[in-house]
Amino acid sequence: MEDDIQRLRAILTERTWIGFDLDDTLHEFRRSSGIATNRVLAEISKRHGTPIPALKDEYSMVLKTKTANAFSDGKTSFDYRKERFASVLSHFSLPQDDQFIFNLLELYETNLMASLELKCGALDLLSLIKDMGKKVVVITEGPQDAQERAVRGLGIDGFIDFLATTTHFGVAKTDGLFPRVLEHLCITSDDIVYIGDNEERDMKPALAEGIFSIHLAETKHVSFDTIPPKINTLRKLQYILSNDRCPSPSWPSK
Repeated sequence: MEDDIQRLRAILTERTWIGFDLDDTLHEFRRSSGIATNRVLAEISKRHGTPIPALKDEYSMVLKTKTANAFSDGKTSFDYRKERFASVLSHFSLPQDDQFIFNLLELYETNLMASLELKCGALDLLSLIKDMGKKVVVITEGPQDAQERAVRGLGIDGFIDFLATTTHFGVAKTDGLFPRVLEHLCITSDDIVYIGDNEERDMKPALAEGIFSIHLAETKHVSFDTIPPKINTLRKLQYILSNDRCPSPSWPSK
């Protein structure tokens, strides 16, 4: 295991760019978006009497349909959210007056921003990376405006050299976002390491471009001898990069 850690440390040290996914890699997006969604659906239920479980089921279906293009068609986050809320209201034949939808948009945004939370170890890891003189790119599928607000709200915008979104480039991760980002930054796959949480949308497309990638798999055991290597907290990556010797039995769980 020690040899694998040393190899991983050497790769991280030699690369000039460190790339991250944003949602559910650097911050707890599922948690914060879930809180915001629940508040919106509760407001709809309160006004119209529609059972919350039915609203949740329909919203989940709408979310899958409306986000299939990975936000690559240039709309704002408020456009996407308005479409989703309107679709749910329409499914239950509920009124769609402009003021109510505006209130739902405000409710969602307020609760989303208030519940933003960095992943454990994210801030220290980003700080360490910048102290080492490296550059940071965040490569994320999401509306440009929402991701900009998120990194500001999380207090990490000052650590990020470039925020690459599917909205900005007009293409999803699985359809060529990674090579577009490399071209934009004037670098090759040998200049960057990429960390993400999603095997299909992060690991596979990044590896296909020859980018050394690390899978943040929070429910899995740490594995440094696999392709890609797996970590279950960002804190572990910080220890590796800072050359802290921490034997596997005592590695922190967070």
